[in-house]
Amino acid sequence: MELLIERVLWQPHWAPVLQAWQRQGHRWRLLLSKEAESHLAEEEDLWSACQPDGLLLATSLLAAWLDGDLIADVQADPSRQILISASVSLLTLAKESGLLTLGPLGADLVLTADDDMGAVLNRLLARRVSVPLLREPTLASFSSALVLRPLLADDEAQVVRYCSDEALSRYTLNIPHPYPPECARDWLVGSWRKAALGLGWSWALTLPQEDEVAPLVGVISLHWNGDLAWWVGVPWQNQGLATRAAQRVKSFAFDTLQLPALTACHMPGNLASGRVMAKLGMHSRGLRGQTARQPCEVSYWRLDRAISLPEPVTRQLAHWLADERVAVAILHGVDAQVGLGHGHPSQLTLYLDEQGHDPDLPGVAADDGARLDIICYPLSELDLTEPERLHLLGGVLLKDRDEQGLACLLQLTSLRRHGPVLLTRAQRQQRLGWIGKMARRPGLPATGASAGDSVAGRYRQLWLLVELPALIDELAGHWHQGPEFVLARLEQEDAALFAAYGEAITTLTPTALLGLLRQLAARFPESTLPFLDKGAQADRHFVE
Repeated sequence: MELLIERVLWQPHWAPVLQAWQRQGHRWRLLLSKEAESHLAEEEDLWSACQPDGLLLATSLLAAWLDGDLIADVQADPSRQILISASVSLLTLAKESGLLTLGPLGADLVLTADDDMGAVLNRLLARRVSVPLLREPTLASFSSALVLRPLLADDEAQVVRYCSDEALSRYTLNIPHPYPPECARDWLVGSWRKAALGLGWSWALTLPQEDEVAPLVGVISLHWNGDLAWWVGVPWQNQGLATRAAQRVKSFAFDTLQLPALTACHMPGNLASGRVMAKLGMHSRGLRGQTARQPCEVSYWRLDRAISLPEPVTRQLAHWLADERVAVAILHGVDAQVGLGHGHPSQLTLYLDEQGHDPDLPGVAADDGARLDIICYPLSELDLTEPERLHLLGGVLLKDRDEQGLACLLQLTSLRRHGPVLLTRAQRQQRLGWIGKMARRPGLPATGASAGDSVAGRYRQLWLLVELPALIDELAGHWHQGPEFVLARLEQEDAALFAAYGEAITTLTPTALLGLLRQLAARFPESTLPFLDKGAQADRHFVE
C-alpha cells in the first residue's frame, strides 16, 4: 500500500510509524505545494529517518483527478492508496477517484496533530473486507458451474457493454441511459473503495470452463446492512444465473457473516427480479419510497436468517413468541451450522411493551436439557445503542414487530464498525506509563519480608491484572464489553499474551508478571500499533 502525505500536515512523531510502514514493504510519498517544493532541501532533516519513496506536486495530482486520469504508477485498485491531507478539495477528489483518506476535516477518518497516527491507520486498514471466491458446486443440471469472483480492472469493457443496453437500464434503479463509458471505471473504483471501508462486497458473475479467469456476465453486490442487488447482461438473462448467484451470496451472508436479514428491492415492473427474490425465500413487504436516479416506489423484500432448533427448544420459544407483549425476540449464543451452543446456555433477549414489561420475569428456563437464559427489557431500551449490547450481533431474529429489531441490530453493526474514539498520543502514553509505573512497584516480596508487604505486593499485582483487560481494549481501539470478551479474543488472536496473562493471574509471581509485561510491550510498542492489512488475508471476510 502507499501513503500520500501532504507536507503541511507533517508531524515529527510520525517518523517511527512511517519507518514501521516501510519495513513492512509499504511506500509513502510526500505531497508538495509549489511553494514547499522550493524549500524542500531545507527541510530534509524532518524525514531523514524515513525518507519518502517519491515526491508529488499537489497541483499535478489535482489536475490528474479532474481530467479523470490515474497517477502513472498507481496500482489497478486505487483503494490501496491513502491520502493524508488538510485540503477539502484534494480529499473530495481522492474519494471520487477511489482512494482512502485521512485528515483533520472531511476525510474517511480524522487524523490531527494530537492523534496517534499508527492507531488511526490501524482503524482504517482494519475496516477492509476481503471479497471471497464463491464457487457453485458442479451439478449435472448445469452446463457449467457459476463462479462469483472479485471485480477486476479488466471487467470495465464488459460493464460498459452490458450497461449500455437500454433493456437493462430500463428495469434498474442506478444505471443511466445513455451509459457514459467513464461510469464503468467510476463504479469499479467505488466498489473497491466500498470493500476497503468495510461497506460491502461485489462480485462478477462468471461461467469459466476451466481454471481461467472468465469474463463478467453480470454483477451481484451485498451491502453491510444485508441489502442485496444484482444485474445480469441481457444476453445471459432468463437462464437462472441471478437465482444461482443470489443463493451463493445468501449462504455467505448467513453462514459466514451471520447477518440478521437480507433485503432487496425492484421496480414494480421488473417481475423477473421479484421471481428471483421469491425463489431465494424472501417475503414481499409491499411498496416503499426509493431515491435513486429519480424518486420512485419499489417493491421491498426481506428474508431473516433462520436456524434449525430442537423440538423442545421450539416448544419453549413458542410461549414467548406468541406473547403479544413481546415486540422483539433475539436468540443468540447459537451457531449458524449446529444450532444451540453446547456446554453453556443460549440467551433469549426479549423487548416488551412498557405495560407488559415485568422485571421479575424468570431469568432462566430449561426444558428437556435445553437451557435458555431469558433477559427482558422494556421496548424503550431497544434504541439504546451501547457497547454492552454488541453481544446481540450474530443473533437470530425470532420476532420483529415493525422491523424494530433489525434496525437495532444494524445500529449495533455500525457501532462496532466505527469503534470507540481512539486514544490520542498523550492518552496512550499515559496508559502505557501507568502500566510501567505499576510494574516498577515492588512485587511479591523476597523470602523474609513481612506479611504486610506480601499482601500489599499481591494487591498491587491484582490491581494491575484486573485493570489490564480494559486497558488492552483501549490500546487496541476495541469497545470494552467486559473481561471475558477480551480474554476470548486474546485466546484466538494472541495465544502467547493470553497464556502469559493466565499464568500471571494464577501464580501471582514476579517472574510471571515480568513475562506478561514483555508480551504487552511486544503487542503495544510505544511508537505505533502493529499494522493490519486485511486486504491480503483471504480467510478474513469481516473485520470488527
